[in-house]
Amino acid sequence: ILAFSLVWAIAQWIAQPNLDRYHDMLESFAWSQTFEWGSFKHPPFFAWVTGAWFALMPRTDFAFKLLAYANVGVGLLGVAALAKLSGLGRFALAAVVLLGLCLPYTTLAAKFNANAQLLSVWPWAAAALFGSLTQIGLRGFTWSTLLGLLGAAAMLSKYYSGVFLLALFIAALSHPTATRWFASPRPWWALAVMLVALIPHALWLKASGFAMLDYAFDQGGGRVNWMMTLRFALAPFFYWAPGWIACALIFSWAGTGRLSATAIARLLVKAWRPQGWRDSLFWIAFTPWALSLGFGLSGLVELSTPWAIPIGFAFPLLWLRNLIPDAHEPPLAAAIRQVGSPHLIRNVLLTVLIGSALLATAYALIGQRDYYRPTEALALAIDEDWRARHPGQTLGWSGGAWPDTSMMGFYIDARIRALPGLPDSREASLAPHLRWPDQPGLLLCPSSDCAERMRSWLRARRLDDEGRVIRAQRSGWRFPKASPESMIVFDVPPQRPGDARPR
Repeated sequence: ILAFSLVWAIAQWIAQPNLDRYHDMLESFAWSQTFEWGSFKHPPFFAWVTGAWFALMPRTDFAFKLLAYANVGVGLLGVAALAKLSGLGRFALAAVVLLGLCLPYTTLAAKFNANAQLLSVWPWAAAALFGSLTQIGLRGFTWSTLLGLLGAAAMLSKYYSGVFLLALFIAALSHPTATRWFASPRPWWALAVMLVALIPHALWLKASGFAMLDYAFDQGGGRVNWMMTLRFALAPFFYWAPGWIACALIFSWAGTGRLSATAIARLLVKAWRPQGWRDSLFWIAFTPWALSLGFGLSGLVELSTPWAIPIGFAFPLLWLRNLIPDAHEPPLAAAIRQVGSPHLIRNVLLTVLIGSALLATAYALIGQRDYYRPTEALALAIDEDWRARHPGQTLGWSGGAWPDTSMMGFYIDARIRALPGLPDSREASLAPHLRWPDQPGLLLCPSSDCAERMRSWLRARRLDDEGRVIRAQRSGWRFPKASPESMIVFDVPPQRPGDARPR
């Protein structure tokens, strides 16, 4: 798992030396600049994780990618724990390796945001459920406490985790120990721990006027987006296709000594089948996808395909368990060893590194936009321009186009507060920067529409609305083509006299 996480972080940094194109990662850093119980868009847990990470690590693109894959590594450890606690410990390594072939744990994991955070939280919450179901005494109490805390962490990562919590409930109902478990204090203790952990967020939500729910309700609209719903419905098959197909190929070969199209097709179908109504593993794997699809078909939400990223953590355990009867024990054991063999793992990781170098070369030669996007270079150019024009003054905050505003705090100085939009906007008031009128600031705009809104705000305050166009581009041997981009920058002097002193 350590090798997997490190290799994929390096490979992503080689092939895509920038953070994600939508600045979700810069957004999470901006929210981490202060400790809050919410934001105008998402619950706060993944921002807390980001803040804790960069309290120890340098603020670089590579360090952010390393966080993304460290998060994957924690999730894979959770899958191994789930395998052990559900009685499938012999499949732990094979399940981890199969997940390491699937898109949510490889290419898609590079963007650390609310969806990616669930890659680590959901598997451990599922493992805690099985620990609480199967352990008694102090161990049962410990797993139940963890279940409550991880349930809260899941909701504080993304409200979408509600479908996962319902999946945990259904899995508990279907487990052979369900009657004894619900008659014990363990589930009620876990529920109490989760609710107590969520109280501060609930109080913040009420104090904010339920601002975050506006964003959540915008995800619906009362009508069905059939294309998005279809894409989500197919997500389990194309997001996890590499691992699913590899599993069927290995078991087909182990069972017959040859690859038969008919046998492979039969195994691909059998991999998903439940083993009766009391199949807790199946409900853990199936329910989040099915519930999400139901909400999408009802029009309550407009499904987004990235929501499917965390749902498949239990898929390989389901596949491996279901395909056991199709091979005699000796070839089955050989197949399991083949999936987890060091030779296979080394070859896969080496292929990833070589592939990333080839991809980076192709991107560099064709001038691929995301590869050349000069976010850090723009931040450095803006800072250099600021220092040249305002010697002795320390920039206090940056606003404008969100989350582009976060680039100054991440790349230049973590003390530069990133504000969503304008400093006196409703969004900014949810985590207010009370000193903004006393400090010099900048408004950043990548487009003319944004610039016009900033000019209107400046004119209303009788401030200079003349923006400066700052240009920058990536340089060095990795970037042979010139691909400059620009940012329109507006100065905002301190609003109260006598407060322009350097910090």
